[in-house]
Amino acid sequence: MRALVLLLLALLLLPVAIQAAISPAAYGERLAAIDSRLRAGDWTGAQAEARGLAVKRIAFDGETLEPDLSVLQPLARARNAKEAQAVAPRLARLVAALGERQASRSAAPDPKLLEKIRAREALAALPKGGEMPTAGTGLLDVLTEFFDPVRRWVSDAWNKLKEWLKSLFPEREPQKGFLDRLVDLPLVVTVLVAALAAAGIWLAIRALRNRRRARAAAALPPAAPPPAADDDPLSREANEWERYARELADAGRLREAVRAWYHAVLVALFRIGALHYRKGRTNWEYVAALAPGYAWRGAFTEMTRLFEREWYGRDQSTPEALGETEELARGLLGAFREAA
Repeated sequence: MRALVLLLLALLLLPVAIQAAISPAAYGERLAAIDSRLRAGDWTGAQAEARGLAVKRIAFDGETLEPDLSVLQPLARARNAKEAQAVAPRLARLVAALGERQASRSAAPDPKLLEKIRAREALAALPKGGEMPTAGTGLLDVLTEFFDPVRRWVSDAWNKLKEWLKSLFPEREPQKGFLDRLVDLPLVVTVLVAALAAAGIWLAIRALRNRRRARAAAALPPAAPPPAADDDPLSREANEWERYARELADAGRLREAVRAWYHAVLVALFRIGALHYRKGRTNWEYVAALAPGYAWRGAFTEMTRLFEREWYGRDQSTPEALGETEELARGLLGAFREAA
């Protein structure tokens, strides 16, 4: 009975359910499996895999991101083998880019660092003379003790009500102990009061958060929607994108400022001939198209990862994310100018 009550409390106190997400490594493996099916001529099997992967989320750095729908959706909607095979080159480049990124991030662990982590995570010894608690420290026990005055008052009122009912029918004495055997009144009262208290606390916290968000939204001026030209990297030169990024940051539009810095780097790469603009290309396809001999190739890959996370994985960006993006952009633009 106590285990059932604990399960009921856990269900009442959980506000949301946790959704499972796949790891980046599993995401890369499933993309590679789709690519293998296309190479083998099994376009229907590749299409079924693409449909299943398109609805998944990817767990990355404590958050969940969408898969590359610009590659998966055309394959999932293909009506014949010709349309499915048209996606194969882009899919192959995406698989190659993800495999290269996983290989660059894998490195042998530092033995000294592992020793430090083990020492930090080691359990401290129990103090001398102390002893472990043996009973009375569970969640149900704590709640029972906290709400014991209310339980006693309700129990007394219940007993008085039963005595009053018995006094109304003296000639027909009810079966003794029937109501007591039907329900465990103290336990039911404890669970009910605890559930109501937890619901009240949760509603109060939620109302306070909503009030703070409403005040913060009222304090900031409404941000104007970005113009359609902002989607096109070639709508401005690199220096114009730099200036526009600073203006967006001053206006509090941090997420759009991250995109402006990324467009500045893309335009600079177009101008020095390292990349060639092609409409419909994904950012990771641009990364895969870079020659491996460039010393700054890793920095551009890292900046692409930051941009994908901020622009496609979040509704708002933080000042820390903008600062990191700006630092990478300035370093890349400086390297381009020195090479020119």
